[in-house]
Amino acid sequence: MKIELMTPVRDVMINQKFGENALGWYKQWGLLGHNGIDFETKTGCPVNAAHAGIVTVAGKDGDGGIAIEILSETQDDGFKTIYYHLQDVLVKVGDIVNMGKLIAHADNTGKYTTGDHLHFGLKLTRDGQTVNKSNGYNGCINPAPYFIDKDWDKSNAYKRYGRRRTWASYMFNEVPVSIALTKYLKRKPSFEEINCCTYGGWEREVLTNPALAYNWKYLTKTQYLNGQQPFC
Repeated sequence: MKIELMTPVRDVMINQKFGENALGWYKQWGLLGHNGIDFETKTGCPVNAAHAGIVTVAGKDGDGGIAIEILSETQDDGFKTIYYHLQDVLVKVGDIVNMGKLIAHADNTGKYTTGDHLHFGLKLTRDGQTVNKSNGYNGCINPAPYFIDKDWDKSNAYKRYGRRRTWASYMFNEVPVSIALTKYLKRKPSFEEINCCTYGGWEREVLTNPALAYNWKYLTKTQYLNGQQPFC
């Protein structure tokens, strides 16, 4: 069995990783730690299917609020993904979905959640049923190793806003920008900062204003001026 996942949201910022156990919070549910990955979202943020499969849950699901589960296989060894705290569902039980299909919008429904986010979980299955339920995470495993984008947890600026790096763009754009930023910032700039000015179209002044980092790390200047917002 091969597991390949795409990130279920467009802009990626991790609020809580798999296995984290802040102040032993998860002991009350018999868990060793957080049994998924929490993605930063805003209300109404599009949520996409992380893989192809069949919808097995679509609606209210107890403490998880409005939820969706997608099963990769109904026989033999497979896996399923879990999407919690949703605003709505755009699929129904029995639907066959492809990787990347819009399935819901994010929100803050359910218990034990302090703000908008998407809780994303992964479980191994056998004939559609969760295996290894006694692993301390109710059968969940860490989704992180299975995302197909090696930089899945990095900002859009780090990934050059989806643009491909060429030899020419590196030599004639990134290198001069890096030299100029080193002089301006009086330190070596990060990859995010270089890409912000090279591929994002932002002026160097935004790098010295922490209040603007939320925007330039996830949007190009053109996207920002067109009214687009990160995480939605």
